[in-house]
Amino acid sequence: MVDALTGHPAADRETAEAIVVEQDRRVVPLSSWLADAAVTAAAGGRVLHVLTPARSRITYPLELLITDGHAQWVVRDGVERFRDGITGEPLRWNGARFTAADGPTAPPVPTRSGSLEVQITTLHAADNALQLGLSTEAAMHALVGAAPAGWGVAEPASERWSPRELTRHCHGRSPAPTNVVVVGGEDELAAVGSLEVTRVDTGVRERLRLAGPASTAVGQDAIEDLAAAVAGKARSVLVSSHPGRLDGLRWHTPTMPALPYGILVGHQVVQQRGVEHAQSAPAARVRILGIDRRRACWCRLDGGQKAPYELLTDVLHHFGLPTSGD
Repeated sequence: MVDALTGHPAADRETAEAIVVEQDRRVVPLSSWLADAAVTAAAGGRVLHVLTPARSRITYPLELLITDGHAQWVVRDGVERFRDGITGEPLRWNGARFTAADGPTAPPVPTRSGSLEVQITTLHAADNALQLGLSTEAAMHALVGAAPAGWGVAEPASERWSPRELTRHCHGRSPAPTNVVVVGGEDELAAVGSLEVTRVDTGVRERLRLAGPASTAVGQDAIEDLAAAVAGKARSVLVSSHPGRLDGLRWHTPTMPALPYGILVGHQVVQQRGVEHAQSAPAARVRILGIDRRRACWCRLDGGQKAPYELLTDVLHHFGLPTSGD
């Protein structure tokens, strides 16, 4: 895998089907060069392969780029052996790109706990009163006990936190979608993630995905406060614990998927279905949050008679919301 540099400045190998970028470092972030390489690859109908040694970990923003389908993490598993860094499946270089190879998939490794993962989706009216970033502030306060520290188009985040400047940046790119990195906290209480802003027919959709500290480092009261803080605005909130990630970093060993802890069903759905229907949601615990026409339903999924995965599916079906299997 040694070729002369080609068209893109970040590329170590470039073919008609792929751009390969080698990163020999312990922590691989979503740098501006990697982000640009992903855009270049997608524009040409190619895949971006991020090739690392087995000792490397990737940050959550880079993991999101990979799992959203814009890139692939390739881990060296020997001199000329390779694996998919997310799935553990063996890979081979076919002369144009990495493809599936024969051989066993690395088994998931059981872990006791991981980092909290928060996903918040909010739909705003597309008007002059629009202000982005409020869900990020609420989530950061819950996870790290402080306001966000910064944001940027890549890692490291280059801009100090400012909802006004963030909104201005996204507005300047509209109607094109905008994806930025957000960071906050420090040391064991740190969080990093991605904020995606998209113009849709019904307004402006803001989607936050945040990886925080270890699940054991954040109290239940903080999560309850987060649900209450965004109840009148968010369309949905999903709080989980991911066993394959810690301090915003993902290692290449396959793990079980994130374990759901709680889901907030937004006021739009509760208003449509009715508060009584919401109160009968098949969750371990149910709370109605918000006031008047902006009441939302917070469903705890831990401690029930069913597994959290099963309860999440039951809650989604209860409200007529799509599940991954539908």
